[in-house]
Amino acid sequence: MIDAAIPRECVYKQFEEHPGPCPRCGGPLQSHQATYLIVTRRGGKSADSFFVGNDMGWFCARCPTVVVNPDEVNEYLQYSLPEWNVGTEFVVAGIVDLDAVPEEKRDLPLGDDDNPIPLVEFTAVSDERAPRETTGPSEVTARPRARTPRGEGGFEQQYEDILQNIEFGIVQVYREHPDMTDWDALNAVENLIRLYNAEVKGRQPALPSLDSLAQSVYESVKMMCEWRLGRETPFRDDEGAPVETVLDPITLDEMIDCLKRVRKSINRWHREGGLQGYLTFVSEFIA
Repeated sequence: MIDAAIPRECVYKQFEEHPGPCPRCGGPLQSHQATYLIVTRRGGKSADSFFVGNDMGWFCARCPTVVVNPDEVNEYLQYSLPEWNVGTEFVVAGIVDLDAVPEEKRDLPLGDDDNPIPLVEFTAVSDERAPRETTGPSEVTARPRARTPRGEGGFEQQYEDILQNIEFGIVQVYREHPDMTDWDALNAVENLIRLYNAEVKGRQPALPSLDSLAQSVYESVKMMCEWRLGRETPFRDDEGAPVETVLDPITLDEMIDCLKRVRKSINRWHREGGLQGYLTFVSEFIA
């Protein structure tokens, strides 16, 4: 069984019987049953979307990646009814987390106003050989700086200090454990996104199941996040007493967006530099 609530990157790859190793980390891939949302388009305009429940996805056991054969999706779309508007182009948008549908609403159609589709969107969708849309990390320092007022400048300008604090929490662990990999950072950030998403939705978050290094990153970054949310301070004086700092707390939605931006950075620099590509890059900018 897979955890449908974990955001993943989707890679399209044509293959016959088995896709081989994971195109991102080289880990083993296994086919699993899941429900996907397939969005179609025709001539640049939206056409019908479909739920597909099958085992076409091959999931990596090591990193949050799923490999899909586009030929298999195309084959499925050939079996349509006359009244369907099946576009000539498609994208597999993400996995539908059916377990997230409240029990009292499971007899209602998904997509209604009071029963939205619990879609876990893919963090990126790309061909194995094609370049992917990426966003790099901001240049960071260890101390926060005043944020550009909201509505002025781009996202990274407005939230530069928050991004710096998150990345500082990651690099702290990397410097203590040089064998740490980008996957440890990615797993920690993914779990923090899930934690705060659950809080926004008023749900009880599942406890993260992480190895020791990823858990250390999770705790280090979470402390920074909680500080910027105005809940606690990571700073202590010589006697171990907390040192209060004056700052304007951000919202949970803002924190989730910042974590997602760091997630994109990890994905980019890992593809550029391998197992420690992101860590090597970002650590150069942490004082």
